[in-house]
Order: sequence, then structure tokens, then C-alpha cells
Amino acid sequence: MTKLEFLDSFKSACDALPPDLVDTAVAGYERQFTDQFLSGLSEQSIVAQWGSPQHAALRLKLGTLNGNLKQVVNAEKVARVGFSGFGLLMLDLFLLIPGMAYLALLMTFYFCGALIYLAGIFQASASLAGVNFIDVPAYYFPGDMSLKGSTHVTIADIDIVPSDLAGNDEPDRARETPEQPAVRDASPLHERGIHIATHLDKRSIWKGIGTTLSGMLILVLCLLATRFTFRMVKQFASWHFSVLKSA
Repeated sequence: MTKLEFLDSFKSACDALPPDLVDTAVAGYERQFTDQFLSGLSEQSIVAQWGSPQHAALRLKLGTLNGNLKQVVNAEKVARVGFSGFGLLMLDLFLLIPGMAYLALLMTFYFCGALIYLAGIFQASASLAGVNFIDVPAYYFPGDMSLKGSTHVTIADIDIVPSDLAGNDEPDRARETPEQPAVRDASPLHERGIHIATHLDKRSIWKGIGTTLSGMLILVLCLLATRFTFRMVKQFASWHFSVLKSA
């Protein structure tokens, strides 16, 4: 192997190292080659002493790693990293409560968007099929779920109410007074079921389509907010590493 072949292979094996470091190593090989060639050694014997280009590149990488480790492990460096890490920890704790509040708000919008989307689909489908209500059987719900009170939810033209209150909700309302409202015992959801009813008219299908599109828009906005959140978290984590690295 000639000197030029060795150096070309050596540079290729050192492609992950800084260029100035590789140039310094190549200059060292050049000086060593010149000194030994002037002393009477042949080119092949000089290159043979250097070994393979891959092993030479590995020795350079290990030497660089050893130098970096020696630079990192010192008391002053450890102290700076420790103080920087403590400051970042305090900042993270300070941002924990706003972050949890933002996450809870985002999950709430996800839930509302999904509920509006499903309500719109039900309204449009019910209008096309001529179905005014759907009863969800009680055995579809876990046994540990319960409802307190009448729990009446209205979305557009859709009413969602526990099944056993769907037929006798009016008498209960009649017994309620401002001074003493009617009190209903909490009943397990798996014993009551859910009654979903819609009020159909000529515009129900268009209302259902509009409600569905509104729910889809909310979900898309939530997905965009989630993507933006992950990007910000990634940049925040990268900033942490850059602060610790530069400490």
C-alpha cells in the first residue's frame, strides 16, 4: 500500500471526526513519512509500520474519547453541571403545574370534540334512518361506573339521559321546588343504561352534518396542538442538554 492510498483510506475511516483533528493527524503522518524516507526506509516499509488505515482511525477515535473524558471529569466542571442541573430542575418544577393544567385542558377539548363528532353522526344517521332514539344496554358499561342525580346532557338536538329516567323525568321535575330540589339516589350505570334521543325535523340531517364537521374541526385543532406540544417539549429537552453540555 502506498502513502496516498493509506491516507485516503484513513480519511474515509475518520469521516465522523472533526476535520481539523483529521488534518492534524494526516500532517503527523506526512512528517513521519518524510523523516523515515530521508533516513533510507522505503515507502512500503514505512506504511507497513502504520498498520491498516482502519486501525489507525480507531486509535485516533479512542484517543479523542480519552481526551474528552479527561476534560469532563474535573471538580469545576462537575460543580457547574450540578448547579445547572439544579436550576433546570427548579424550572421544571415551576412549570409542572401549568403543564398539567394545559394537558388537562387539551384532554377536555379532545373529549368534547369526540362527543360532538359522535353526536353529529348519530343525528345525521337518525335523520336518514328515521330513528328517534337509541338505548345503550346496561351491560356495555363497567360495573364500577355510577351516575349521581339525573345527569342530563344535551348536544344540539340530541338528549343523553340514563334509561330509567327517560320515561319519568317530568314527574321528578314536577316534584322539584327551588327550596328543596328532588334528590335521586346514585345508581350504578350498569343497572341503568343510557337513552339517546334526537328530535327530528327537515333540517336535522344538515344540523347533524354541521355538528359532525364541528367535532372534526375541534379534533383536528387538538391534533395540531398536540403536534405543536411535542415539538416544544423536544426543543425544551434539547435546550436542557445544551445548557448542561455548555456548563
